[in-house]
Amino acid sequence: MPKIQQLSSHEAQKIAAGEVVERPANIVKELLENAIDAGATRITLFVSDGGKTHIRVVDNGCGMDASDAQKCFDRHATSKITHVNDLETITTFGFRGEALASIAAVSKITLITKENNTIEGAKVIIQSNTIQEVIPAACTTGTDISIDDLFYNVPARKKFLKSTQTEWRAIQLLYNAFCFDYPTIHFTLYSDNRQILNCPPAASLLDRALQIWELKGDTTFIPIEHKTPSGYTIEGIISDHQCYRYDRSSIYIFVNKRWVKNHHITSALIKGYSNVIPEGRYPLGALNITVPLHEVDINIHPRKEEVKFLHPRIIEQGVHSAVKTALEHSLSSHLKKPAVEEAFRPQHFSSSQAFSQSSFAPFDFTAFFNHNNSFNSQETSTSTPQPTSVVIPHTPEQMTTTAIAIPQSIPHTKSDISSLKPAEEYYTIIGNYNKTYILIEKEDGLFLIDQHAAHERILYEEFAHKLEDISTVQLLFPSIITFSQTDIDYLIPYLPLVNSHGIIAEQYGSQQIIVSSTPVHLKNASIEDLIHSLIGWIIEHKTLTHEECTKIVTNKLQAQMACKAAVKAGDTLTQEQMRRLVTDLYKTTNRLTCPHGRPTGWLLSLYEIEKKFKRKV
Repeated sequence: MPKIQQLSSHEAQKIAAGEVVERPANIVKELLENAIDAGATRITLFVSDGGKTHIRVVDNGCGMDASDAQKCFDRHATSKITHVNDLETITTFGFRGEALASIAAVSKITLITKENNTIEGAKVIIQSNTIQEVIPAACTTGTDISIDDLFYNVPARKKFLKSTQTEWRAIQLLYNAFCFDYPTIHFTLYSDNRQILNCPPAASLLDRALQIWELKGDTTFIPIEHKTPSGYTIEGIISDHQCYRYDRSSIYIFVNKRWVKNHHITSALIKGYSNVIPEGRYPLGALNITVPLHEVDINIHPRKEEVKFLHPRIIEQGVHSAVKTALEHSLSSHLKKPAVEEAFRPQHFSSSQAFSQSSFAPFDFTAFFNHNNSFNSQETSTSTPQPTSVVIPHTPEQMTTTAIAIPQSIPHTKSDISSLKPAEEYYTIIGNYNKTYILIEKEDGLFLIDQHAAHERILYEEFAHKLEDISTVQLLFPSIITFSQTDIDYLIPYLPLVNSHGIIAEQYGSQQIIVSSTPVHLKNASIEDLIHSLIGWIIEHKTLTHEECTKIVTNKLQAQMACKAAVKAGDTLTQEQMRRLVTDLYKTTNRLTCPHGRPTGWLLSLYEIEKKFKRKV
């Protein structure tokens, strides 16, 4: 009996639709491109349920007659090309005639359209790629197309759609890209009958940025006008070093006015901000790269979301150079020479100038504190003194005034239990270098502890293991924080997580939260920055399950809280504060690094020191 059979054209079309239609944003992209190719100057998008139940695009383009309104849903029906060689010079978006056919195969469509200078238009109703009805319609010039019940006839695909919030986020980012790419078109966006965006024609890219991004009044953008030696042009705008976001979603890359997703180019742009903005923060920007048509392939991806360059490294280097040069020029313009030069300026040398990196070695804290004494766990008494209460200090002042009950010694053998020796006997703090590194004298060298990294690790362990005991402080004036609608939608499901960490917050209005209490450790920190970081992590891991995302976000939140609460490089510590910090670090698990992986301490060996002074060969 034959095992191979021919699929019906109807079933084959539903399967083929998966190459073009994977999620609602793919449909939005195709419809917007068609509207732009039709010469529209006004485009409005309506979305319901993240596009899963309803998508509608209304434009004032050239429209179609009744005949074309039916033909446009046929496979490979196009007005853009006649043979394959046209692909090398094609400048319009759609050209293969597959998009509308694919969309029609997995949804219900209503198309209303009319050409200019005609009395009436046409209304076409399609279901499962079959025309159900064609009737005259009274309408304005242009096209009004509605897509309903996506994947209603392909349940296997429908169940793989993401949450409404995730699908909506993809549509919003896409729509923003079109707004940037075509500043002369009036774009309007609605979600669930609520206006989200209204962008009238803008005179410049900067004006468009101010329409799209919710920015503070003092935000400064830097224009980019760069030409590579190979003749490629890179134009657009980027934010200065004082404006940044918590994820990459505000970086838009266009190639020949087509929005593309290219990780390498985006990374090249971010690399241009090295040592300019804080780690884990991302700039805002919209760059258009103009490349000769024969040097870029826009047809390698079914949905044309990616492109392939003939010389990708040249383009990446060009973007990096353009961004770096623009930033340097902008920053240097703010620098002014002092009115009077100092007659004498003392010289300061960093440890990196005095010693090579090879002079340092990772440090064994346990051996350091045990001071070469043997430790036999089988002989250790179970009556080791335990702290009655522990409150980790978080500022230099509190490190002086906060009472900490700690064991004053560390037992090593049974014989040590009645005659405990003070911890100070095992090390000597000789000072602090650059208000950053605690210097400890040892027989075999000089040990340096990074005061911020060490305190960060101590606080992280405190937050991770004693959430229920976190001390909070009631704010005299509760803080109200405003977010974009998209960000607040991501944040609300995670407010219980925020509250469990001592940041007592609740929704206040459609786009605001109100914070009434914070942990004592964070009373001087920016809670707004912390919560924006949280939203960035949620977006970064939005493809995971809620449980998986919560686990990752919790670790990142605790690490960030520890970072904000810990003493900083530049804070002045007393001898007693340094001693307490070192003692607390020893009692902490995973003491070798801070939560972000930086070492808490390094040993500069006596041998390496003596080599520098030519005492050793």
